[in-house]
Amino acid sequence: MGGDGAGGGEEVLRERPGKETETRLAERIEVGLFTAEPGRGAFNRQDVIRMERQPIRSGRQVLKFVTDRKPTHAGVDPYNFYIDRDSADNVVPVA
Repeated sequence: MGGDGAGGGEEVLRERPGKETETRLAERIEVGLFTAEPGRGAFNRQDVIRMERQPIRSGRQVLKFVTDRKPTHAGVDPYNFYIDRDSADNVVPVA
């Protein structure tokens, strides 16, 4: 996910050690907007502006939201429910 709210999704199937196959991603996945970075410092329920499942697909896409508060961070699967090679990139600062 890029800092502009754009992201590229991919799903990789691991068949056996050393053998992975990239597949198309097309699922409804949690997307969140926050006033603080989840999992850091004093993050709590009041820092969640919006959390909802959105259709996420392979390739670049842009999600737009209208909120009452300005988010400082946005994320796809921000609480890491999906197995991910690099879960640290699921949440990014909002420009």
